[in-house]
Amino acid sequence: MSGRRVGEHVEMNEDEARAGETGKGVRYVLAAGIVLVVIGFAIVAGAWFS
Repeated sequence: MSGRRVGEHVEMNEDEARAGETGKGVRYVLAAGIVLVVIGFAIVAGAWFS
């Protein structure tokens, strides 16, 4: 870790503090998952109330 100690806490830049990589299609996987859940609920509601 290349952060520096300031008082009782450690300061570091955004790249050092980030726990994982962003990108690589994560937003598309999240959007697809939400769309599939909505479709699934619509199918269940259609079967339940018909």
